This record gives sequence, C-alpha cells and structure tokens, in this order.
Amino acid sequence: MILRLRHRIEYLLARLVSGVFCHIPYRLALFVGHCLAWCAFHIFHFRVKEAKRRIKEVFGERFSTREINNIAWKSWRNFIFTVVEMIRIPVSSRRWLESVVDVRRGNQKIFQWPETGRGGIIATAHSGSWEMAAALFGKAYHFPLFSIAAPQKNKLVDDFMNRSRAGIGFDIVVRNASVLKEILRKIRKGKILAILPDVRGKTDALPIKFLGKTANIAGGMGFIARQTNVPVFPTIITRIGWGRQHYRFFEPIYPNPKAEKKADALRITQSFFDILTECVNAEPEQWFWFNKRWIFDPLEPAHSAT
Repeated sequence: MILRLRHRIEYLLARLVSGVFCHIPYRLALFVGHCLAWCAFHIFHFRVKEAKRRIKEVFGERFSTREINNIAWKSWRNFIFTVVEMIRIPVSSRRWLESVVDVRRGNQKIFQWPETGRGGIIATAHSGSWEMAAALFGKAYHFPLFSIAAPQKNKLVDDFMNRSRAGIGFDIVVRNASVLKEILRKIRKGKILAILPDVRGKTDALPIKFLGKTANIAGGMGFIARQTNVPVFPTIITRIGWGRQHYRFFEPIYPNPKAEKKADALRITQSFFDILTECVNAEPEQWFWFNKRWIFDPLEPAHSAT
C-alpha cells in the first residue's frame, strides 16, 4: 500500500514537472534548469567531488584546479539541459528542431540509409543533448528508431516516459532475457537501433582503449552489427552555448563477414571509441563525467573472468 502510494506521488510529480516545462518558453525552461543545476552543483555538491576526481584521473596535470571545476560544472549543467529537452520532446516541432540543430557537419551517408530499407545502428555518446538526437531523427527525418531500456521500478512513470517517446516514433525494447532476439528481429525488419555504448560493461566484455586507459565495454553494438550485417553510424553531439546543437557524422563502420566474430566486434567498438577519444580530448566539458557506471571502474570480483 505504501509503495503504491509513493509510486502514484512520483507519477503525479513527473506529470506536474513535465507540464510546467512543456508550457513555458524554451529559454525560460533552460533558465530554470540552469538554476537547479547551480544549486545541485554549488550548494549540495551532488557527485561533484567524484566527477573532478575522474577528470583528474584521465587528464593528469593538463588542466588546473579551476579548469577542472569549469569542465565539471559545464558537464553537469549540460546534463540538466538535456533532461529539460527530454521532457519537452512532445512539444518540440520539426521546424523548431531543425532551427536549433545543425546536421551539416561531416559524413552525410546516414540520411540516405533508410532509403535502402535495411536496418542499422546509430551510436552516439553521453555528450550534448543525446535525447534531442532521437527527437530530430524521429520527428524531422522519420527514422524508424528504437532503443533498449531497463524498466523503471515505478510502472506508472515507466509507462509515462514510454508514451512520450512513442510520440516521436521511438520504440523501446525492454532489457530482459529475450532482448537480443528482439533487437535482431527489429533490425532485420529495417529498424535502426540508437545506442549509447560509452558505459562500463557489467560483465567481463571487450577491452577497449579509451582516453589513454582500458575500459571494459559491452560488445553488443559490435556483435549486433556483425550478426545483422549492418553498419554502425557514429555521431557525436555537442552543445553550443545553451540551446544550439551540432551533430557531427563520421564515416560508417561496416562489419567484415570474413573476420573472426569477436575480433570484428572489437574492431567496430574500438573504432567508435577512437572517435569519442578525439572528441572528449578536444572538448571535455561536453562529455558526461557524472555517470553512475563510471567507464573505468573495475568489475566486481563476481563479474570478473575466472
């Protein structure tokens, strides 16, 4: 009874917050987000110490204490802006999306790919407004997108979030025992998987070189590309100022059916992380340093290879 009541309260709060952010002007919504981000960062210090430690761990003496603080602050503020934009997706029109997002940078093959009728994989990172990327491809360019998500503990909130995503033609595949089978089925039917691979794998996976270190990365993206014989389209999103977004598209990464399966999955995954390494080194404030699943955390003993 208490749990059900809490879930209802959480759901009502989610609806209230969504209603407010969807009905006020975009710049005002970002300003409110900026104030909330400032309080969390400067007053409550939410994960700030850990984020700064991570930046220092990766870059060593490259940045001063002041520069590290600035990188962490912009990374956190950009994340809150992304949450605001995610909430506003249902009221974001195609015309508005095209007015704030620049997609003219880099390789443009991705825009012709749906015409082939084949599925594919769009790989991006926790950088810029990754949620707006889904809105743009779904609303403006009518890509048949889907993604993978773990179900929320609160089913009311989970259903509410999925309804919002469905409004832009964005399907969600629930992570469960049969998720791989469902992913392969959708891609073979011409759907395009949107994936964020820049998190640590929960089990012993692929050793990927990233930012001068070795990360344990789940091989799903590479194995799925190989299994379905579709390319991975790398794209990196950066925020310019508060509300502008630049999408940079890179050369598609094609599977090699003649190569050994695991080696090919490793090559595909490493190719994406080589691109991401270059981008994070150039603009570290764009990447999300606050992720719970820190990419360089060691696996727990129970999950390590024996």
